[in-house]
Amino acid sequence: MSSPELAAVRGTSVPVAVRYDDLGSTGHVDNVASMRIIEEARHTFLGHPVTPHAPGGLLDLVPSHIQHLVRRQDIEYRDELWYQAEPFLVDVWVSAVGTTSFRLGSAIRTSADAEPAVTPEAVIVLVDLETGKPWPIPCEIGGQFTGSVIPQ
Repeated sequence: MSSPELAAVRGTSVPVAVRYDDLGSTGHVDNVASMRIIEEARHTFLGHPVTPHAPGGLLDLVPSHIQHLVRRQDIEYRDELWYQAEPFLVDVWVSAVGTTSFRLGSAIRTSADAEPAVTPEAVIVLVDLETGKPWPIPCEIGGQFTGSVIPQ
């Protein structure tokens, strides 16, 4: 199953506008800007980090004293991204749930029918702000993570 199909089943597709500042000296979206685009979509999917658990994010399912941290991120650049007036579409989905962490799959596409140009995967750890330690993800929440569709 391709990433757009996975996003339709278990995640969401987030439109993210391209800014002129995202362009490198060669005119394509540079690597740092790709990370910003991914991060913006991830925060829409999970909920805003400054206002924990902003309504509509996946992390609405966890207690308010639980915060998320990116533990690892791998990115495959399959094709260059160039400036376009229409926003990129970033598919975001939960691909696996562990004991205290989960994996977020993503794909940046130039349109709904385009192949992914950038495919990152991140490991997100949930941390209890009161103890500073990783928070064990209850089975019922982990199950909702992999079956969740976040409204746009």
